[in-house]
Amino acid sequence: MTVNSSASPGTAREITRGLLHAADTDITRFFEYFSPDCVFRMGNNDPVEGREAIQQWVAAYLGSVAGMKHAVLEHWGDDEVAVFRVEVTYTMNDGATFTLPAITRTRIEDGAVTEYLIFMDPSPVVAVG
Repeated sequence: MTVNSSASPGTAREITRGLLHAADTDITRFFEYFSPDCVFRMGNNDPVEGREAIQQWVAAYLGSVAGMKHAVLEHWGDDEVAVFRVEVTYTMNDGATFTLPAITRTRIEDGAVTEYLIFMDPSPVVAVG
């Protein structure tokens, strides 16, 4: 996969950038990016299918998180698939912060995220919960 420097709005890269921004600033907006039958998977967890099931899974995962911020380091993609290498800084409810490396892979169909895969070790977040 190569970096597509001529991406236009609506490409998988642009939609994924908006998705990550929403994750940091407006979690309700974050879920609006997903198609009703989206498949979500983080790390070695089982895939979660459907927007409502994803909302429940994310709510449980972020239970001890006060906020997060994605820093995009690299991205590749085309109109349908995007891969982002990011660092995610978590702020926990107790004020502690830490940064984790991650890779996300999104698939876009008809302007909506139909598959969102996150490759990272979420154990530091879960351990605090």
